[in-house]
Amino acid sequence: MQTFIQKTEKLRNKLSAHRIPAKIIFVAIGVFSSIWFLVRVIPKPSRAGYPCVQAAAPFMSGFVIWLLSVSGSVLFFRKSLDRFKKARYLAAFGFVITGLVLVLISYTQNTRKTYAIASLANNVLPDAPNTPMGESYGLFPGRVVWAYNPAATNENCANTPTDAYYHPINNNQDTINKMADDAIKSLSGKTSIKEGWDAIMKDFNTRKSGKAEGYTAGQTIFIKVNNGQAGWAIDMRTLAESRTRVPISATTPSTVLAFIRQLVDSCGIPQEKIIVGEPMTHVYKHTYDVIHAAYPNVIIIDKEDHTRLGRTTSAGWTDNVIFYSDKGQVMPDGINDKLMKEMYDADYMINIAALKGHARAGITLGAKNHLGSHGDHGKRYGYGSFYLHAGLVATKDNDDLSNEAPTKYGFYRVCVDMMAHKKLGLNTVLFVVDGLWGGTEAVEKAVKWNSAPFNSDWPNSILIAQDQVAIESVCFDFLRAEALVNPTFKNRPLFPAVDDYLHQAADKQNWPQGIVYDPEADGEPVASSLGIHEHWNNSTDKQYSKNLSQKGKGIELVSVPSNLVKHNDNVKEKKQKVKKEKKEKK
Repeated sequence: MQTFIQKTEKLRNKLSAHRIPAKIIFVAIGVFSSIWFLVRVIPKPSRAGYPCVQAAAPFMSGFVIWLLSVSGSVLFFRKSLDRFKKARYLAAFGFVITGLVLVLISYTQNTRKTYAIASLANNVLPDAPNTPMGESYGLFPGRVVWAYNPAATNENCANTPTDAYYHPINNNQDTINKMADDAIKSLSGKTSIKEGWDAIMKDFNTRKSGKAEGYTAGQTIFIKVNNGQAGWAIDMRTLAESRTRVPISATTPSTVLAFIRQLVDSCGIPQEKIIVGEPMTHVYKHTYDVIHAAYPNVIIIDKEDHTRLGRTTSAGWTDNVIFYSDKGQVMPDGINDKLMKEMYDADYMINIAALKGHARAGITLGAKNHLGSHGDHGKRYGYGSFYLHAGLVATKDNDDLSNEAPTKYGFYRVCVDMMAHKKLGLNTVLFVVDGLWGGTEAVEKAVKWNSAPFNSDWPNSILIAQDQVAIESVCFDFLRAEALVNPTFKNRPLFPAVDDYLHQAADKQNWPQGIVYDPEADGEPVASSLGIHEHWNNSTDKQYSKNLSQKGKGIELVSVPSNLVKHNDNVKEKKQKVKKEKKEKK
């Protein structure tokens, strides 16, 4: 399976590098996948069940549907012309209509219809693999840590209301704790959790205030979770997820608990200085129960009065502090927004997003997680952040890409404003993507992943970084690779221009004409770069520029265990390092 995907990606990248039109790329990949399928299945039909053949099947079927519709339309138009010449007008018009229907079918073959083949054709990434853009941040600039352990979750979890993924019995807390601990040590280069967090906070404060200070007594930490669906998929009497629906993919309680444990037990931060919240809606009961049982004084904040359920009622909302940089041109109903006071006043934020696709944005990670950070919706828009969807990719409806402008690079992206805001992206000390379960959409259940190393199991991953652009770029590559071999993703991570917001966040040269990102509206545009962006070399080796060589800029993906990602450090660099060490010893 991986060989087929690698060869397909290589073909697509080679053609796109020569600026070959998308339709020709579509045809080339369609022919390649059809040959791949036929060569393997005709000699031995049982191979139809092989993973590589199953991966090729949707590519081939999409191409065949397109080919039949094109050839069929030509045939019917010819027949109509013949009938017109013979004055058989009724039959002629019938053939014309049939031909037009086939043309329409041909025209509408896109990412939502053919699962894979059209996605590769229409979603040609403008930047080739290992071509970083932007400026990296962190103790080890551009480093993203990926902790993976298949023992973290219950492989046999049915993910039903009575056997939901978030139930403690389906999450091995000791394993998840170790994954989080190993990740912090790898990110910081320290041997203990306390030293690791101290180094991370000092690096963060150096960039934020110019002072290399660690945590100071009295400071607060706001942990933003992804519980955005709780506004409607919930029993308001208990804030429990609705029993009428399958468990919706969101932040796993065990992941949140693992990082709270570090802050309290290892770093000595008072429980009451840690706030967990989802400002737009509520924190699910299952998340509250797991946290409260272990750390009863951690504050679970709520915009409404649910003190009888153990929640702390928020002090309210700030004045409008987010000002969207399109100034109403793209999002006419989204001019500005307020923030929950506890979030606005926090000294640090930890953003714990979920690893999943999205029917509007293609993917939803830490940046889009902040579409649930603003509040006071009831007075203006009702529940939700729908008025901000015009700043995404699918602006008309879920999975609807018929509005072409947002599917092109260089369009206003609301996620950049979230990443650039001083109280949101720029106030985040640690970016976490919870990939223990993984999902296809914001309101759909978690699914098992087919790509390696997951191989029909839950993704069992936690990713962390200090660089928000870098971690979103890595997670995009993971989601994109999975969408190529997993039809349940409905190609959402393969939508055109899904990573446009990362291009713009990485380098202001990619900003749309007429847009200046200034989410505080203080006349000071955001920095020229919010982080480093690039794509890995392929989905098997998962190598970024700093995995291939420590020279220059780029992303470095570090895995736990370490053998999941190859590191090809430059041989000359190693020799020079050895020579330098020998000289120092002398």
